[in-house]
Amino acid sequence: MSEPRTRFRRMVVGLPQNIADQRAVDAAADLAEFLDLELLATFVADPALLALAELPAVRELRTLEQSWQAIDLAQITRDIDRAASAARQNFAESVKSRALKTSFDVLAGAEAMAGLIRTDDIVAIIEPTHPGETVTRQFRSLLDAGLEMAAAILMLPRRITRTAGPVIALAGDPGDPSIRAALEIAAALKERLIVATRSGAMLPADIRTYAQELGVRFEQITANVLPADAWAQVPPLARSMERLRVITRSSLPDDASRLFSTLAGVPLLVIAPDRRDAATAAEKGAG
Repeated sequence: MSEPRTRFRRMVVGLPQNIADQRAVDAAADLAEFLDLELLATFVADPALLALAELPAVRELRTLEQSWQAIDLAQITRDIDRAASAARQNFAESVKSRALKTSFDVLAGAEAMAGLIRTDDIVAIIEPTHPGETVTRQFRSLLDAGLEMAAAILMLPRRITRTAGPVIALAGDPGDPSIRAALEIAAALKERLIVATRSGAMLPADIRTYAQELGVRFEQITANVLPADAWAQVPPLARSMERLRVITRSSLPDDASRLFSTLAGVPLLVIAPDRRDAATAAEKGAG
């Protein structure tokens, strides 16, 4: 059996200030370990809160005192420091027994993520505790930076349903990049692969050959819908067992954050076009 050759080199995970279930972080660490990726955890200490507290006219409603009071800048600073410390400790707990190269960074703002992301990264984003957080600048900046710059986005539900089971590639056509990526990940996880395509689509011979080289068992099923909605049509047996879904960036709706409400406990890996291949093609065209 050959070793899978993924184009990913690191995983950058954005840690929210509140994590109700640590299994989302564990799932990111699991995938990073299986794919032999460096794992970089980031915590955003939003400076907007401190700036807001410095405005003299701003007040906060304290329910216990039942009154409006000036925002306590020192208290907010302590709260942010405690949240960052808790995130660091929880991350250390998740990776302490894993064979991983790791690091932890506290960032001054979500925009700073853009300076960390590389074109061969997977950016892992954990579903916010409250749906309203998906419209905040902090969350949108992280999501947009990942979609624009990274090789892939890993969308993690707050609660992971399972940690074993097949990988499903939801492919728009037989040449969809999600198939090869899902195949390599299935090999690393030692799981089988399910490829969901439209009726009548035939997978390329090189994919079947590659699967044999990697020792991956796979099957092809029919899903006559767009990839972004395909898991709703995957047969019940497969849908109840998969541990990871893989689609391409072109299959996302305009508002990618809406996909968090459809995860149903299963992480979703969104593959971006290989920018290195695109750059090579552009250079050939220019020549």
